[in-house]
Amino acid sequence: MNKDLQDGLRDSVIFGVSFIFLYLAIGANGLNNDLGFFQTLSSTLFVFSTPLQFLLTQSYKEGYILIPLILAMNARFLLMSATLAPYFAKVKFKSLLFSSILICPSVFSGCLAHFRGKSPHPFIYFLALGLPIWGVSLVCTALGYYLGGAFYSDKLKIIISMVLPLQFSALAAKHYPHYKEIASYILGFIFAPLFLALWPKFYLLILPFFIGVMMILWEYRGGRK
Repeated sequence: MNKDLQDGLRDSVIFGVSFIFLYLAIGANGLNNDLGFFQTLSSTLFVFSTPLQFLLTQSYKEGYILIPLILAMNARFLLMSATLAPYFAKVKFKSLLFSSILICPSVFSGCLAHFRGKSPHPFIYFLALGLPIWGVSLVCTALGYYLGGAFYSDKLKIIISMVLPLQFSALAAKHYPHYKEIASYILGFIFAPLFLALWPKFYLLILPFFIGVMMILWEYRGGRK
């Protein structure tokens, strides 16, 4: 148990660095779009999905147009939960219910890579990885809101653009030598600039679906062979 706890805490530092800058930006974004403090903080407290939070804080006035996008974004959490479920078979439902907010792509990816090593206490690792990241994200959302303009700047955007590739490089490295998983990260690096240029407002929503389709085609082609 101690090893899984230590591994989870260590990985939370590696994966969680980018969350500091992302959630400072989300807090500042909420302020600049006339959202209240608790409205902005609640997006991290109850949603905890970076692209969806950016979409909600920037475009909440769009109303019902957001519903299909929100449903599409949330569908991935069904897939992530179903994938992790076998590892948490012995965990009480109440514990799973209250910890489900911790599931995000970074935590999911870190868990999947770690569980391949036959972790004896996977739920401990999941909590040790997810709780610090979620806690830091809440604090940074609050700081970003109160400090507002100081964090909502071109410099912060440059920092995020530098830190995010480093985080995903670390996530990709955790999947070595499983080349199919690593290939999905490589596709992200290749196509992210193109999608950003074509759809700057919605590329964070569109790009994951594109990469998912590419991976399905790869799987289908390999199955036929």
